[in-house]
Amino acid sequence: MRQPTGRDGRPLVTTGQAAYSLGMQAKQFRGWARRRALTPAGSRPNPSRGQALALWDLADIADAVSSASARQRLSTPG
Repeated sequence: MRQPTGRDGRPLVTTGQAAYSLGMQAKQFRGWARRRALTPAGSRPNPSRGQALALWDLADIADAVSSASARQRLSTPG
């Protein structure tokens, strides 16, 4: 089985992995993503038979982080 990849060829990551990459908890990441209109790039079945696991594209996350830091630089006087 081939692992799904994102726009830049890197594997899609779970919510927990995406949250860890930004130093957040999963719940915090979901809120952060919602405020930036990010949506999961895919999903995979949950091994615990619950709701499917969301898979996120690291390129989308990087774009959101870079645009947020650019807005912050523009709004900071100096």
